[in-house]
Order: sequence, then structure tokens, then C-alpha cells
Amino acid sequence: MRAFMSAGRRWRAEGAPAEDSVRPHVLWLPPAEVIDYFRQVREVLAPYEDIVAPVVDDDLHWTIQGARSYDYADERVGPRQLKDTAEALRIDLVEQEPFTIDIGPVALSRSAVLARVWPHDAPLDPLHLNLRVRAGLANAGLVLPEATETFFPHMSAAYGKVDTHYLNQMDRADALASALLRRARHHVTVRVKSVWLVMETQHPDRHAYTFERIQELPLGR
Repeated sequence: MRAFMSAGRRWRAEGAPAEDSVRPHVLWLPPAEVIDYFRQVREVLAPYEDIVAPVVDDDLHWTIQGARSYDYADERVGPRQLKDTAEALRIDLVEQEPFTIDIGPVALSRSAVLARVWPHDAPLDPLHLNLRVRAGLANAGLVLPEATETFFPHMSAAYGKVDTHYLNQMDRADALASALLRRARHHVTVRVKSVWLVMETQHPDRHAYTFERIQELPLGR
């Protein structure tokens, strides 16, 4: 496992203004039963906080899509752009009906502890949601990262704090992976009814992301 917020993952270049650590995102924010699920996972993670930083309740999220700090006019995204973005997203999400997902099990990845988000009943729903959100953000004039070949729906339970590929840390990562296999193989089923437009801030020093909620956007008509 590697540190999640290494130099290549940081949004803000050295010497850039602090505002470059803030970007618009569309997130799904979990209800109480999902928060309870991740609290159980944090019990497994607690002995390993020397190598991972668990995500606290208020910061739990499923990222549907992020955008850059600046729009196509090279203006920093602010209230005007966010208002336009909310309106564009409403239009594109009208045809996206609510759907059900399964979250979990939890496993150790290369740089984080992740819970996979699975479609419960309609295999393409998470992908369709991502595509509709991308369309809405682009229609509002926001700049998007290049689309990846595959959209990997997941929620992060923790982010890596250190590189564990050194000999003195390998055993810790192996022990964590084993603990997750033994104690975090269950999942939770939940309905996705809305998403949130937020301004998300990356905190490399804290190994965390926080966000300011801007607008909740329901799915469907």
C-alpha cells in the first residue's frame, strides 16, 4: 500500500493558491444505515491508524464525478458557475430514476481501504448516473478530467498515510488486509434517490477530503 495523497495526486501545485485545493464535485452522501456500516469497518481499522486514516462520518461519500477548479473561460468556479451547474444537472438527472446499490465488502487497495459499490438490480445504473452527471457538468461549462476506460464506483473507508512497501511496514499492510478479509466481508443495501453538488477540499496534511454542500439534486421526475 502507498500513501494516497502523494505529490502526483495533489490538486494544488507547490506555491499555488490554497483555493486550488477546492474543486466542484457531485457526490452521493450516505444515509444512516451506511454510516453505521462504516462505523463497524472503523472498528477493524482502529489498530492500523499508523498506516491508514479512516474517513469520519461527516466526510463519507461516493464520488460520482469531479471537475477542475477553473471553467472553460479560465475563471475560478464560484457561485455563478455553481448555480448554472445545478440547473444543468437537474435537466440531465430527470431521466435517471432512483436505483438500489450494494456497498461492500471492504478490501485494501494499493493506496486506500475501499468498499465497492455494486448495482443491486440494474447493472448499468451507476455507469448511467456517472455519464448523466458528466453531461450536466460539461453543459454548465465546467472542465472535466479525461473519462477513464472504466468507471469504478466505490466508497473510501480510509486513505493510506505511508508507503508500506518497505520491509518494516509490509507486515502491517498484510495484517490489515487479513483483518478486512475476516471481519469486513458483509455489505449493506441502500436506495440512491439523490446526489449533491458540493465544493470539495483536499487536505493532504490530514489525509482527508471535506466538502461544503451546495445543492441536493433528486433523481427522476
